[in-house]
Amino acid sequence: MKLKLFFVADPTHKLNPKSDTSFALLRESLKRGHRCFWVTDSEVEYIDTKVVLKARPCKSFEMGQIPELGETEIHLAESFHAGFIRKDPPFDEDYVRLCWILALTERKVFYVNKPSLLIRYHEKLIPLEAYAQGYLKKSDIIPSHLGSGPSAAAFVQNLNTSTVITKPFLGHGGKNILQVERPQFIAEGMKKPERWEGIVVQPFLEEVLREDRRIHVINGKVCGQFVRVPPPGGFVANLAQGGSAEYRPLSKSQKSVAEKVAKFLKKTGIIMAGVDLIGSRVSEVNITSPTGFLSYLQLSGNNLSETVLNTIERNVPRYRQ
Repeated sequence: MKLKLFFVADPTHKLNPKSDTSFALLRESLKRGHRCFWVTDSEVEYIDTKVVLKARPCKSFEMGQIPELGETEIHLAESFHAGFIRKDPPFDEDYVRLCWILALTERKVFYVNKPSLLIRYHEKLIPLEAYAQGYLKKSDIIPSHLGSGPSAAAFVQNLNTSTVITKPFLGHGGKNILQVERPQFIAEGMKKPERWEGIVVQPFLEEVLREDRRIHVINGKVCGQFVRVPPPGGFVANLAQGGSAEYRPLSKSQKSVAEKVAKFLKKTGIIMAGVDLIGSRVSEVNITSPTGFLSYLQLSGNNLSETVLNTIERNVPRYRQ
């Protein structure tokens, strides 16, 4: 069955063709003969009870290239079999509006991932949700704080660590993550409480320098993983921030934790996710636009885009009955 698919993402010229997962998924879709269209968030509109896409058809392209797009066409969103929401954060007003509009079509379009779920679940809180619902143990997650400065100072006071990590709650891609000495944080948390509003605080774990893993979960199964190594002198291992990828097998405890997260994601209906482990603890779970497919392909020879497309092709016929 040949499908009609759309990709909501940033403009193609802003993406890196050598590493972008959206391009990997698009290339696999075109390879299978599906009709594919590229859409930016500003090209998704609600007009008189209908969700309308100003979409550009995608032409076949080679790995490492930017796909060529055709002229803009007007399509009803519900005319598509499936859609990918791959717009990179920030998770701002525009992103929320995009998801609200596309959620109106969820009964007819098979999404990876559903827009309503992108609004419902936040990447920094998914580990806490999995814990709250009994899928993870307290020892499986990283102690975290989100709240006022004085409260954060008290939280840090009780940590057995000399250094803490701070990161914006609505941050993304490893940006603006800071390492702060414990005494400094406690002092500033009391004197400058406004500085820590909207900031997630966690203990600095030494494992991040050697065991920061990206684990790919697709349709409730752990399908791939690799270790992200920080650049020399750094501690942020995100590939977008200069980290590099290495393949090492999962330990028994890491595999156990990853499988528990996968079960939780399956229960919530999240099709594709990038689970971040530091050591054997879950740090975040990216469901907006998880990356790393091409890195894993280069390390292992396994094409995760095939797994995603297989999932879509199996589900679309049942979904549209």
